Order: sequence, then C-alpha cells, then structure tokens
Amino acid sequence: NHSRIVASCTALGFEALPLILWRKQTNAPNKFMGSGMLPSGAYVTLEHEYVLVFRKGGKRSFSTADAERRRRSAFFWEERNRWFSDVWDFKGVRQRVARGAREGEDQPELRKRSAAFPFELASRLVCMYSLQGDTVLDPFLGTGTTTAAAVLHARNSAGYEYSPDLEPVIDETIVKAVSRSSESVRDRLVAHAQFVEQAEASRGKPLGYTNTPHGVRVMTRQEIELALPEVTDLREQSADNVGLAYTMEHDLFRG
Repeated sequence: NHSRIVASCTALGFEALPLILWRKQTNAPNKFMGSGMLPSGAYVTLEHEYVLVFRKGGKRSFSTADAERRRRSAFFWEERNRWFSDVWDFKGVRQRVARGAREGEDQPELRKRSAAFPFELASRLVCMYSLQGDTVLDPFLGTGTTTAAAVLHARNSAGYEYSPDLEPVIDETIVKAVSRSSESVRDRLVAHAQFVEQAEASRGKPLGYTNTPHGVRVMTRQEIELALPEVTDLREQSADNVGLAYTMEHDLFRG
C-alpha cells in the first residue's frame, strides 16, 4: 500500500522525503497468521507501519516573522536525535471506540475504522514539520489525535471526519489534551533536565548555552529561543456546517 501511495503522491507533484518506520511492539504469541509450526502454512504479520513524508512546492522559505516563530518552535537537541530517526519504536494504542455515542450500543465497525494511533506519533510530526501558529490538516480525523497534538503545541488545526458518530470522541480527545497541557510541557522539561544532567556528567562541564524562556541549559545556539507553550483557555464556538469548532489561547509555560 505504501508504495502505491508514494507513486500517486509523486504523480500529483509531491516530493517524497525519507520515510519513517514505526515499529509497534507486541509480545503476542499468536501474532503470526496461518497454521503455526508447519512449513509453508503461515505468514508473518507486520509489526510496523510506514510514516510517509511528502513536500510540495520545494523547500519552505521563511520571512523575518516566520524565522522568529521558527526559533520559538525549536525542539531540544536530544529530541531531534530521537525524532529524526528512520525507526520509531513505541507501542500503539488500543482502539477505544467501542460504543457509538448516539445509539449507546456496541459498534465494532466504528472501532475498526477509527484507526487510532498514539499521541506520541502525532506530537512528533507536528513539532518536526510545522511552526507555532501554522495550521495542521488531518483529512481523516478519526478520534482527533492530530488535532489534540496541534493544540498542545500551539498550532491551528482543521480536520475532516466521515463518521458523525466519532464527533463526541474527538471532543473528548481535545478536552483531555487541553487538561494535561501543563503536565505535557513539564514532562518535556523534566526529560530535558535529565538529559542535561547526564550530558554534563559525561562532558565534565556545563553545556555551553542557556535557553532564555525557560532558563535551562541547552546543547546548541538554536535552542536558545525555544519556547514551550501551554493552553490557557479553551472555548467551544458555533460555526456553520462545522461539527466542532474551538478557539484556544496559549501562553509561555512558566510552571
């Protein structure tokens, strides 16, 4: 499937960039398909998915204002090393859509087509390929994970979903993401502090730069203006022909 998508997108004028293999760990003893121990009677099941990356219109150029947003949208050195790898290794998530909010009865077909993926996957991609204030589009919104990641990282978001039964699930996903906005930023700063401690112990001296917004030491000059936002307000709006619409406000995390 992934090769057909690459071919189609290339024909539409997109440039294919290096892809990512997301390895979904599983220890299930019955993860193979077929007759088990007999030769030529079984086949492997895939424990990975392809994350395809495309670009349209050539390399992005930045105005002076965009360059400032780009510096605020930077990520930590150790995050860069972990994210910009061709293999990502973390668990998937269970398909949690078991019941239709409208009927209140089990809808396995809804759960099957929700195609939920973990927040970590969407979060990385939003940070890697967009700036704070950019708009992130998800044309197959599902349970709303992409919008939740965009919200937490101070991006605008637009999404389309075929099934109206997923609307309450999307709403829940966004509201839950907002409720843990501060915790999410704090987790990144705690992880960075642990990296700094280990790096300085290994080097035998402090890192050479200090991030101004958060007062933490960083590895490179490009991290100096990195500013981690938190959601300070969420308001649902009414909009014509739109199932869900929100406005949100962000501020620099100061916790």
